[in-house]
Amino acid sequence: MNLSKKTFIYSSILSGIILSLILIYFIIMLPSLYIDYQGKSNYQAIKAIHEEYIKDKNYDNIHSPNPTATISLRIPSSGSYIYASNNFSTVKIIIKNNDLNDLLDELRYYSNNIEELKEDNTYFERFFDTLKKSFNKEVFVNELPIKFEFTENNNKNVFDEGTSKLSIVSDNTVIYEFNSFDGVNYFTAYFATTIDKGEIIVSLLSVMTPKIEDVRSIVLESLPMIISVMILILLVFTYFFSRKIIIPIKKLANHAEFIKENNISDASPIEIKGEDEISILGNTLNELYSKLNESFIKIEEKNRLLVLENNRQDIFLRASSHQLKTPVAAALLLVEGMIDEVGKFKDTKEYLPKVKGQLLSIRKIIDEILNLNNKTINKKVININVLINEILYEHEIETKEKLININFEDKDILLDTDYHLIYKIIDNLITNAINYTNKNNDISIILSEDNLEIINYGAHIDEELLPNIFDAFVSSNSESRGRGLGLYIAYYYSNLLDYKIEIININNGVKAIVYFKR
Repeated sequence: MNLSKKTFIYSSILSGIILSLILIYFIIMLPSLYIDYQGKSNYQAIKAIHEEYIKDKNYDNIHSPNPTATISLRIPSSGSYIYASNNFSTVKIIIKNNDLNDLLDELRYYSNNIEELKEDNTYFERFFDTLKKSFNKEVFVNELPIKFEFTENNNKNVFDEGTSKLSIVSDNTVIYEFNSFDGVNYFTAYFATTIDKGEIIVSLLSVMTPKIEDVRSIVLESLPMIISVMILILLVFTYFFSRKIIIPIKKLANHAEFIKENNISDASPIEIKGEDEISILGNTLNELYSKLNESFIKIEEKNRLLVLENNRQDIFLRASSHQLKTPVAAALLLVEGMIDEVGKFKDTKEYLPKVKGQLLSIRKIIDEILNLNNKTINKKVININVLINEILYEHEIETKEKLININFEDKDILLDTDYHLIYKIIDNLITNAINYTNKNNDISIILSEDNLEIINYGAHIDEELLPNIFDAFVSSNSESRGRGLGLYIAYYYSNLLDYKIEIININNGVKAIVYFKR
């Protein structure tokens, strides 16, 4: 199973769990939250109604959720009357019955002496008994101008008592909340009571409490549509979510495949936006490819240098073998002539020095070959001025024999380099200049921090020879067969030290330049 399908399945499972939790919330929690919200809303409603009525003593600015069942009673601190108000009217109820007036005065007294009311358990019993006696059929018939007939019935109270709660709003205001059930519906009655400046103010609010079953039935009826819409939304989001994850991964895979099929240097860095784990992986791969490319370039450069070195060694060995044959053959010829005492070779005192000279040429070629195999570099700070003076001192006899005037201005230049290699470079260039400078000519040596110039006047190099001047055993002096390694060695050691050598023809001379900085 590929990553796309796995991601889709995992996302679908997660979406299903989330959907189940949402459905449980709709079916179980939402109705309870609605009922709780409705209860708090009704509580705040009766509180606002009561506070507004205390302030204005009327319903002009009062808005009730159930106007027909909302009423506020105000019992003044004295007098035999009570005010009843709601959104429709305000009624002044005048009490003509003395017993009721006495009970009303008692109620006023107990409202200011609550502790005594707790001790008098008979007050409410007497209150209701007096009401029954005062509001009987005879009273209504005698007092009213019309006749009322009251029929007795035995209907029982259909309301079952439920829970109740008393909330203290302030020092002089309490709200009593009472719940009841008539067998079908639930009702909640709120009674807010305040004693304000001796007056007793009561507000009533009765509301029908919604049942959880009613809300649940509405939710259940909406479930098919809710589930369908949620599944559609979840599937769409899951699809795009899985694609958002898979596309960068496929991009990385295709990039890796491209690098595998092609040269790593041909691949440009892959760009992945974001800061998640996939983008981190992409950036890491880019860094890896970059380092691999750098390593690849270094390896190619080393391989190129190895090929050049192998070719150089092959050419050098063949050329050195060829150059060694000449002095070896000459030495053998001289030795054989002396052994056989042929003609002039009988004079061994004359020809043995020549044999020695050939052997010295052979030894010099062998020494140069051995020195070229030593690539160890040991750098230290060297005074190049002192080094040049040492080399010139060693060549003092040759320069005097050829009457060569060397112009060199002492200038202390310190260089961090390998003593042996820089010595061989400068010695070979000075030797080459002396060898190719005719008698009574000058050599100028100019030293600076960046380069060294050696100019031998009166010399010239053939233009066709200049491109190959640094090759092994290339020499314009036909009398110096067996040599031609000086410039080759100087060029080879310069590359080891990362220097650059240049030889050019100038007006009436040849200039050799060693650049200490490329």
